Amino acid sequence: MTSPAPGGAASDGAPGRAQGDGAPGRAPGDSEAWGVTLYVVCGPGGAGKGTIVAELVARDPSLLLSRSWTTRARRVGEPAEAYTFVTADEFDARIASGGFLEWADFFEYRYGTPMPPPDLDRDLVLEIDVQGAVSVRNRDPSALVIMVLPPSRDEQERRMRRRGDPDADVARRLAKADEELPVGYRMADLIVVNRDISSTVTEIAAFVDRTRTHRPDHAP
Repeated sequence: MTSPAPGGAASDGAPGRAQGDGAPGRAPGDSEAWGVTLYVVCGPGGAGKGTIVAELVARDPSLLLSRSWTTRARRVGEPAEAYTFVTADEFDARIASGGFLEWADFFEYRYGTPMPPPDLDRDLVLEIDVQGAVSVRNRDPSALVIMVLPPSRDEQERRMRRRGDPDADVARRLAKADEELPVGYRMADLIVVNRDISSTVTEIAAFVDRTRTHRPDHAP
């Protein structure tokens, strides 16, 4: 179900994914001038963002998925390529070098989106929280924001518990979602309720196609 909004570096070998481990890349704010688009997929914990973006770039080889950095440890069963897992010192060094498009403290950990690769020639997909989406939109007003929502609060909680989040983290993430949702509704170019991964990805892919059609560099 969709609703209209109411108001990096070299490849790591995984198809469609930017590793984000190298030197800082392009300056932000000029994605239109590059002839590419930043698609920012955001939403609360438990919305299913990670699964959605993985399927989206698997379907469309012209999309590149940015890999975020984090100082938290991998969850049990979490793929190694889900994030670039780093120490606090490594994260601080990246901040000092200007290597993040956006970064934020989230509870006791840090998360950051690496600068786009300097040779970026594909549309870039970012998977981040609403706070990060606000920062990206502020730096690049042409970025398109897609907010993904769970079908219900009960399902959101079930998904977080299924992936191994402890009770305290589930409670904090639910409270954080309550704070961020009004901001997301005002900012988003597309809002999708994720009841089913396949149909959700299909709707987001259709949005990507529509926005590309209206881009100045689009060839009919």
